[in-house]
Parts: sequence; structure tokens; C-alpha cells
Amino acid sequence: MTRYLLVSRSAEYETRLRRLFRARLQTLPGEYLTFGVDEAVDRVRETPAIALLGPLLTLDETKSLSVALGEQHPGIGVVVVREQRSDLEDWVEEVGMHAVLSPEATDAATESLIGRLDEWLVTAGRAVPPETTDDVADPSDGEATISLVDLRIEPEATSAEPPAAEAVVEASPEAVAEPAEPEWTLPDVEGVRTEVIAVAAPKGGQGKTTMAVNLATGLAEVAPHSVVLIDADLQFGDIANVLDLTATRGLVEAVDAADDEVLIKTLLIRHVDDFFVIPAPRSPELADTIDPHRMGALIDRLATMFRYVVIDTTPGLGEHTLTALEHATDGIFVTSLTVASLRALRTEFELLVALGLLPQNRHIVLNAVEKNTGLVVADAEPIIGAAPDIVVPRSSGVLLAANAGVPLIHNDPRDSAAKAVRTLVQRIEPTAYPTRRRIHRRRRSQ
Repeated sequence: MTRYLLVSRSAEYETRLRRLFRARLQTLPGEYLTFGVDEAVDRVRETPAIALLGPLLTLDETKSLSVALGEQHPGIGVVVVREQRSDLEDWVEEVGMHAVLSPEATDAATESLIGRLDEWLVTAGRAVPPETTDDVADPSDGEATISLVDLRIEPEATSAEPPAAEAVVEASPEAVAEPAEPEWTLPDVEGVRTEVIAVAAPKGGQGKTTMAVNLATGLAEVAPHSVVLIDADLQFGDIANVLDLTATRGLVEAVDAADDEVLIKTLLIRHVDDFFVIPAPRSPELADTIDPHRMGALIDRLATMFRYVVIDTTPGLGEHTLTALEHATDGIFVTSLTVASLRALRTEFELLVALGLLPQNRHIVLNAVEKNTGLVVADAEPIIGAAPDIVVPRSSGVLLAANAGVPLIHNDPRDSAAKAVRTLVQRIEPTAYPTRRRIHRRRRSQ
């Protein structure tokens, strides 16, 4: 018999509570709230004694759930799982709750709070005593669970009020232990010499092109005329537009000339910041004419001609992107701080590991990060299996630089995003400190 209900949009938190409470827990994905609170509450099985609401639920959703669950299951205990504390007073005023629990609280603190609230609900006559059959942990399971049958309350401890303030557990340096090991982690990098850098993202719109352009720009400061940037976003690559370059030939012709170094050199477009560009195909249908094996041969040939080869790939893991990653020494993986993007990146990593195509050097970039979105940077690690290496804040300077046709790190070196991208460049080449200010004040040609 289930006893607790979790309504949450965090798959990781759901997995953790399933491990703690096993058969006593029923879950309701927060996505059901899209169809309305009543529709979601109607999906609740049996009669839960305690509902945990969150994380990643809004105030309005939590408030509506609290009311709807109270009407359908009178006497139910409500625990709000909250990541942030600055507006907690507003939540306390608007949501009928019994406790607030940090999602970062330890397993022991979580079990203690739920157990004590459960005891109070039973002794106050608001819930029936728990059955013992579903609460006993399987002895063969390596992770024991506290049985609610052992959480007895003495008569003199009986109270007409729910657990006092000490039962309200929130994240604090003293209360929060080290987070549990994620179920899946990325393998360690090997640290080989950088030659070919593939910039990838599981979804479009993550800022992959911005990273590729600025990486080539920064590396060219220490290796002028020894960096080539390939736009392998085959259907909709726009590096030529971002850099305000006029392209008459591009990757299609370069792939055909993969065996001829002299001919390749005639196809390169030189940028004013001392690196070369091979633009994407001029039309989307030309992408089908590029043979992945020939593209791999081109990458290998360019690696013998240049100190650094930077490749902006097509979003996802199509055949051409896999080819770029197969020939790369470094993979820069760009994602935004959203649950969908983080989970997509994790899936991409799992597949690359399974295929043996994860580059020996790996760099994870968390891009366009901003506050008050329901997620914090620390939430990314348990989802993708590794901590982000670079965190780039959201900045209007990125759009301004692209519209001006100038790399961000040269358009405004003092911009917060530019500083973060500079840190990425220095992960590849530690000596890439700017030796001159190239603040471009020219406007894009009309």
C-alpha cells in the first residue's frame, strides 16, 4: 500500500525518493499539471497520508495542489520541497503546508521529517497507522530503509500540532551532506594534445556556434594563421553570417578536395582576426552531397596543416556529427540550464560512450545561465553525470556581437559572457591571455 505521494518535475529527486521509500511512494509527474490540477489529482491512487510537492513546481501550482489534495484527501499532510529560500515567507502565507524540505537535505533528514510528520498525523487522528507489510526493506537489498513501524510515539509526546520548527529541514552547510553519487557518470578524460575540437550540442539554439567562433578567435591570438574553423552545421550553418564574411564556396568543395592540400588552401576564407573559415554549404539540400567518410578525411588533412581545427557541428548525433567527434581530440558540449536540454545531453553522452566516440578531452559548457528559472548550476551535475566546466551567464552582448559581425571576446572583452568564453579558450590553450585589445567598433556592412 502506498502511503506517500510525490508531485515533482525532477526525475532525479523522484529516483532518490523511490530508493528511500520504495513501495510506500506513489509519484505523479509534474507534467500532468499541464492538463489542470483536478485532472492531475484524479490520477492519485489510494489515499496518501503525506504529499511532497516539488521540486520545480511554481507557487501557483503548489498552492492549487495543496487545496485540491486537501479536498480530495482530508487530513493529508503537505510538505513543500523548495530550492530557494528568499521568497519562502510568501509560500508559507499562501500554501497550506506542514513543513518545508530542501531537495538537498540528507536521506536521514528526509526520512526523519517524513516519519515524524507521519507519526503526528496518526496520533492526531488525521491518518490511519501504516501497514507493516510494505514498509519492511528487502534484506537482499544493499540499501536498508527505516521502517515506519519502528517510529513509535510515546503518549506523553502526543501533540495537537504538527512537528515543530526543527522538523522543517532546509539546505544549510550543517544540514546538507555530500550529494549522493549519481547513477551514471562520465568516464575520466585522458588529457591528450589538442588538435581537433568538435563543438556539439544535443539540441539547436544552445549557443554552439558562438562557442566555436570565439574559440577559434581566442586560439588565433596565440597561434595566428594556424587555426581553421569548419562550419559543419550542414543545413543551416551561419558562421559566415555571424562573422560578416562573403562565401562563394565552402564545405562541399573542401570535402571534394580533401586529398589536395593546395586546392584546400584556395578554398579557405581568411578572417581579420588571423584564422581561416570553411563555410557551411550554401543551400540546405547540398548537405546530402557530403560524404561523412570524405569529411573525416578532410578533418585529418586539415589537422596536418593547422595547429587547431575547430568544427561547429549539426545539433544532435547525425552521421556527420559522429564523424566530427570520431576524428576529434576534444569535444566541447554546449547545453542550456533546462531539464530538457540537460537530459538530452546526458542521453548524448551515454550513446557516445556506448559507441566509443567520446573524445579523449571533454569540456561541458553551461550556456545562457540566468537566475530564478527553477534550476541552479548544481542541478546540472546529477543529471548529465559530470559537473559543468564552464558556466556562461546570459548576456545581451552575445546578440550585439553577432549582429555586428564581430567575435564576442573582441567586441566587448569586459562582458560577463565574454569573460566566461575566454576561460573556455584557456582550457584549450592556457597561454591564451589577450595581449592586445581588439575592441571592434565597426558596424556590419549594409
